[in-house]
Amino acid sequence: MSEQLTNPVNPSDKRRWIGYAQSGLIVFAIAVALFLARAPERTEFGPTVASGNEDPVVQVVMPAPVAYVHQLDLTGTVSLSRKVKLLSEVEGRVIWVSPDFKNGSNVPAGEVFARVDPRKYEIEVNAAEMAVAKAQARLQLAKRLDGPDAGLLISDAEAVLGQAEAALALARLRLERTEVKLSFDARVMATDLEVGDLVGPPETTGERPVLGVVFRPAAIQLQVPISSDDLASLAPPIGRSAHVRTVDGTYDAELVRVSSAVAPESRLARAYFEFSEDVPLDELPVPGTFAEVTIFGPEREDVFVLPEAAARENDSIWIVQEGVLQGLKPETVGRSADGWIVEAFDSADGVVVSVLASAKEGLKVVPEHAPSGQ
Repeated sequence: MSEQLTNPVNPSDKRRWIGYAQSGLIVFAIAVALFLARAPERTEFGPTVASGNEDPVVQVVMPAPVAYVHQLDLTGTVSLSRKVKLLSEVEGRVIWVSPDFKNGSNVPAGEVFARVDPRKYEIEVNAAEMAVAKAQARLQLAKRLDGPDAGLLISDAEAVLGQAEAALALARLRLERTEVKLSFDARVMATDLEVGDLVGPPETTGERPVLGVVFRPAAIQLQVPISSDDLASLAPPIGRSAHVRTVDGTYDAELVRVSSAVAPESRLARAYFEFSEDVPLDELPVPGTFAEVTIFGPEREDVFVLPEAAARENDSIWIVQEGVLQGLKPETVGRSADGWIVEAFDSADGVVVSVLASAKEGLKVVPEHAPSGQ
């Protein structure tokens, strides 16, 4: 007879108790987390309002009237008001190009930077000189004649001589123009001119071969986007001096004109500045350079320079007068890195610069001088 073994503990019951224990631990952990989440966090809200019947303390500044030269710190880009495309006035093959005539180089006024083959024009000059000599001889012959037609023959010979002399002058001018030069100092923006290129006026070459693109020093300008409020603070803006800073150096400039329309995307106008004529051409900034500019506006007498912390809705302020808040909207002169420039006013016991909850006209407060620098 076989002996039957029995297990006093059922395996399925053991697994069930283990599951209950795990569930209990999870519930306990959640309860602890919820309890800890209810612990208050410390949050700084700035100045607090006194409780009970105590009046709230506000920080104030006592502005003093000063004479202030209004300044605007803006950014802009160096650009060109105009540029010049160089064309040869005579047709022919280029036989020489100056090694200094290249992108970014300077071309002094009167210096030859390219030569067109002159042989054709030298022949034209020789032919014109012979035509003049022939006309002179004809005139001398006409002056020796007598008779009723002598005067007419002399006039005709003089006319022929005049035409020959004009043709000679034109031939010499064309020969002179085979040496290409400029009447002004310039900087080269772009050129691909090489020896062997066929150049000339479009009406003779059938195309528009460009020797290069240059610009005058006076064409370098500074474009600065500017808001209507900033323009108004400079009134009148034309003629205002400026200090310009670029990677190439620092320069003095003058505001010479303002765009007649604003950009549709930014709603900003453009102020245009010209650099001082004393700056050499090779020291001027390159077009496309980013620039920082400080514009010097009018000098104002008896103005306040307030911190921006004083400004409330619609550029109004709170002042403290006899222990209560009073609203005021000062006349804005402009804004700069120094602060908010306003016309001087009666600041009573100070201009509020701190945040005050539930501020309203007539609220009783206790003024306290703000720390230096606020």
